[in-house]
Amino acid sequence: MILDKAPETIRVYETIWVDDGYGGGRYATAGSKYVEVQAFVLPTGFAGAGWAANTRAAQQGWADTARVTVVVKMTKALKDFGEWSRVEAQGQMWTVVDHPRRWRTRRVDFVSALCELKGDAR
Repeated sequence: MILDKAPETIRVYETIWVDDGYGGGRYATAGSKYVEVQAFVLPTGFAGAGWAANTRAAQQGWADTARVTVVVKMTKALKDFGEWSRVEAQGQMWTVVDHPRRWRTRRVDFVSALCELKGDAR
């Protein structure tokens, strides 16, 4: 199956919820434990709108995107893969910004997740 031959190895970090220190709530951050899986990392688009997207394209080149879609074969190790999970792919940290979508049939079982660049590109 094509999902067994995905070209890139990515790391999916556990998500830890930490107090913000001000008593206002909690936020998600990456833990130290991770799972390495084979994935397809597909350029999806630029974050931001209007001039922000154009500025990023002009400064960093057409191939540097701020959004990617990660497609991975579902495994038990990915049971906690969800919104706000951190993914290390292509030498950069990404944040899952929407609930990952699981696609399951008799023959395939995979997850696709929209990710945005964490911080600024290197």
